[in-house]
Amino acid sequence: MPAAYHFVDRWFVPSPVEDVYDVIGEALTYPTWWGDVFLEIGGDSGPPRPGRRSTITARGFLPYKLHFASEVVAAERPRLIRMTLEGDFEGGGEWTFEPAEGGTNATLDWRPIVNKPLVKNLTPVLRPLFRSNHTWTMKRGEKHIAEYLARRNQ
Repeated sequence: MPAAYHFVDRWFVPSPVEDVYDVIGEALTYPTWWGDVFLEIGGDSGPPRPGRRSTITARGFLPYKLHFASEVVAAERPRLIRMTLEGDFEGGGEWTFEPAEGGTNATLDWRPIVNKPLVKNLTPVLRPLFRSNHTWTMKRGEKHIAEYLARRNQ
């Protein structure tokens, strides 16, 4: 059985939808605002567009790193960013963005299949712990993007 996961994370960010889309869409800035989750990102800069690739080294609270590449396959500013994954993750996901009173609702529908041997082999036993690791990273992202945009927009 593959180590497949399905996460749906919903953020409320008290900033305009265009600003939230632009920050999430520029993967190279993740280490700047997301904190210590995204350790290293390389690849193409600029707004999301089909074919734009990023190479990523990330971590959660558990003591391992994940190395993967992401490629944008669809982008519709300010509504949608869809991507595929390869490396320690394969599969894909998409961000959707909707204006909301006082800010933006951003939703990540993330469907990775984990190839990293440690996580893949331990998924049958430790799936709840790996889910908690993902939740930890996403809570940090929601908090930090709000702080980043508040500072930037002062």
